[in-house]
Amino acid sequence: MRILIVSNLYPPAAVGGYEVECSGVAERLAENHEVIVLTSAMPGAAMPSANVRRELTFLSVDERGALRAPGAAISAVRAARAALAWNPDLVYAWNCAAIPQAAVRVIADSGTPLAFRVCEHWFARLFLSDQFLRELLPARRSAARSAWSLGCRALNRLPALRLDPTAPLRTAVSWNSDTMRRMAHPPPFADVVAGGVCHSVPRYGDLYAAADRHPVAEPTIVFVGRVTAVKGVDVAIEALALLDREHGIRACLDVAGPDDGDYGRQMRQLAERLGVADRVRWRGPMPPPELAELVAGASAMIVPSTWDEPFPLVTIEGALARVPLVASNVGGIPEGMRPEEHALFFERGDAHGAAAALTRTLREVQQTAARVERARVRAEQFRIGPYLEAQERFVIEAHAALTASRPQST
Repeated sequence: MRILIVSNLYPPAAVGGYEVECSGVAERLAENHEVIVLTSAMPGAAMPSANVRRELTFLSVDERGALRAPGAAISAVRAARAALAWNPDLVYAWNCAAIPQAAVRVIADSGTPLAFRVCEHWFARLFLSDQFLRELLPARRSAARSAWSLGCRALNRLPALRLDPTAPLRTAVSWNSDTMRRMAHPPPFADVVAGGVCHSVPRYGDLYAAADRHPVAEPTIVFVGRVTAVKGVDVAIEALALLDREHGIRACLDVAGPDDGDYGRQMRQLAERLGVADRVRWRGPMPPPELAELVAGASAMIVPSTWDEPFPLVTIEGALARVPLVASNVGGIPEGMRPEEHALFFERGDAHGAAAALTRTLREVQQTAARVERARVRAEQFRIGPYLEAQERFVIEAHAALTASRPQST
């Protein structure tokens, strides 16, 4: 089978869980099928190759991205049609946020079977929130936006475009969690003829499971992820200060992950204000073997997300490394690791609750050990081998369902 994968930030352009998961599936599919990836072009990414075409514009969600969207849509349509000339049997669309969704619309309109892997919220607003396609839809707009929308509609009359954002779409969908399936339900014009939930798994789970568990003498909390507002790093820093001030526990916090914009600088300033700057260690991005070693040495892992995480793989990695988990009770986090059974939870943005949960984790030694073992057993359900097999089955079944249900021409 010929499979065209469409996604943004294909590695090494980024190392987030969604992107790494996509590359793992692409590599597995390439063992038994012909695979081409159409992805975004980013500074520092690898050069395009025969199998990875970095031809889609990565669009920021601000005004600058909106201004670039019409031109990006034209180039994305051109790239999509060139990829369709390869005659793929199936297109598997992954993260379509921040790339011109005009490419996906053209693919859908071509009649080529199209399936989606949905690991984040964008799918519920497919085409409807795209910075170009949204301007083709009726809406109440300011005078300036109305003029901009008229310009976009005029552009869309070009023979190369003529896109209808809400044209009927037959598809198959693989959601990464039951939570994501509830939160990112299909848009009204999409007819889902096949699919279901296939939980995400960490690509490097074996590294965490094999890591030597060696908690350091000084209580150490580890945070793994992007240093950005939705990941709740501020909650972790505030909880660190509260551990000392309210619970008499002097701990350190290791922050492992890339900074997003100015937020990292703001978090360093927060640590200074709270008097814990000397106990927050900014590790930056780390390769998987070193990160697994860091996690295995922690007294606890904190996952303080303030947005509805679909299904964070870091909780599975921490459980495989046999590290106690403390996490926000949001999104799909409690779907992977259940409250009290596998992890201790606190409410969204509640630093006091986080500090209390960390205190229980550090002081209730026997209860924590039992919870860690239950979490490790639970995490064994999310391993890479069975997941890759399930993804290949989904691709084959999606193709069969979509071709069987394809409307007959008259």
